[in-house]
Amino acid sequence: MRTIEKRKEPAELAQWRAAHQPDPGGSGINFGYAALRQSPDVTAQLMDSLLAEQGGLCAYTGKRIHRDSAHVEHLVPQAHCERGQDVSYNNMAACSPQPNAPRGEYGAHVKEDWPSPTEASMFVTPVNKNCETRFAFNSRGEIEPSNRADEAAVKTIAKLRLDHKRLTALRGREIESVLGATRSLPLKAARKRLRGVEEAEKALNDGANVQLNPYCFALKQALRRFIEGKERNQKYTTAV
Repeated sequence: MRTIEKRKEPAELAQWRAAHQPDPGGSGINFGYAALRQSPDVTAQLMDSLLAEQGGLCAYTGKRIHRDSAHVEHLVPQAHCERGQDVSYNNMAACSPQPNAPRGEYGAHVKEDWPSPTEASMFVTPVNKNCETRFAFNSRGEIEPSNRADEAAVKTIAKLRLDHKRLTALRGREIESVLGATRSLPLKAARKRLRGVEEAEKALNDGANVQLNPYCFALKQALRRFIEGKERNQKYTTAV
């Protein structure tokens, strides 16, 4: 999971919300995400905005996603939203899979209506400023909390099943495609690849339209450890 820098909401969403605000004494029956979905032009712009700020990656898993392979996920589940929170841009992210897809084994589907309001502090969301630092990945794509005492990170991994064997394998294959099956990537090439991943993320956070490397958060950690290991070996060889 990588940290998402939220951008300004699309104008179409702001205009829709302004036009559908509940009257002071009314029930607000036309003000909510179910009503919003009846406006396909607005929801299309919404999804495009979410995909753009996420660099084309699922907010939970890091998979590559597109408009036709993702849905609008509510970080605070719709079942627990206060009035208007289900149409708040800051509560939305783009996640795999597409709407009405068969139930998945990890990510948004297994999260369901978690967390409840009483467990909200146990969810490390992708808009938490430090979320990326709270998860550690090895070169096989396996995940664990960076700090084993971080109960929220432990709970988030379990609730989203971010340690599922299929998702782990996807991360591992992406890392292997870069480092090589025998970890034969030259040191210079590894540094260049890491720099490219970091520069792409910086450009995205600065507002550029960038497609990030799938599972880039895991790839960065693997590259950094790989480079550190190569540099240690290089120093040892030189000293000998």
